[in-house]
Amino acid sequence: MVRSLRSLTCALGVLVALAVPGVAQAAPTELFFSEYIEGSSNNKALEIYNGTGAPIDLGTSGYSVQMFFNGSVTAGLTINLTGTVTAGDVHVLAQSLANASILAQADQTSSAGWFNGDDAVTLRRGTTVIDSIGQIGFDPGTEWGTSLTSTGDNTLRRKLLLEAGDPNASDIFDPAVEWDGFATDNSRGLGAHPGLPPEPA
Repeated sequence: MVRSLRSLTCALGVLVALAVPGVAQAAPTELFFSEYIEGSSNNKALEIYNGTGAPIDLGTSGYSVQMFFNGSVTAGLTINLTGTVTAGDVHVLAQSLANASILAQADQTSSAGWFNGDDAVTLRRGTTVIDSIGQIGFDPGTEWGTSLTSTGDNTLRRKLLLEAGDPNASDIFDPAVEWDGFATDNSRGLGAHPGLPPEPA
């Protein structure tokens, strides 16, 4: 049932994208972050989407996630990614003490101390940054963004029509440009991109 719902959601997403005039649809050529969870306590996760059309072995291809704490220009934590992410699927990296709903979707976990809302995060292939959240070398104080569409105590999901990450980890970061915001500890869409439809009002 869940798999069928996800397939229907993906199909609807494609139809919506095709209905938007003037928007060119190109297949992604690289992985990118599709969901970011910075929730209460250790409820933290990153979802990485593979829209390239081919499976990717994360380990042999040298993919990693780096976290830059409190405005540092040097990574305080590097997590080398493992496993294979198939075409159209996601790889979920989660803090190992996250809640059960997050861990149920996790493909990989780490027990290290993770990011807070004022810490930049990057996805790298080898030494090349292919996506980023936040701004390396800048501490925003508490978070980037405002209200639900911010990096502190919220869930962010990549806007549907985006097909590539932000490889410039040093530029100004405004999450509202590329992300939709959801409340603290909302992991309802974790495990698929696009995720489940919005919650009923």
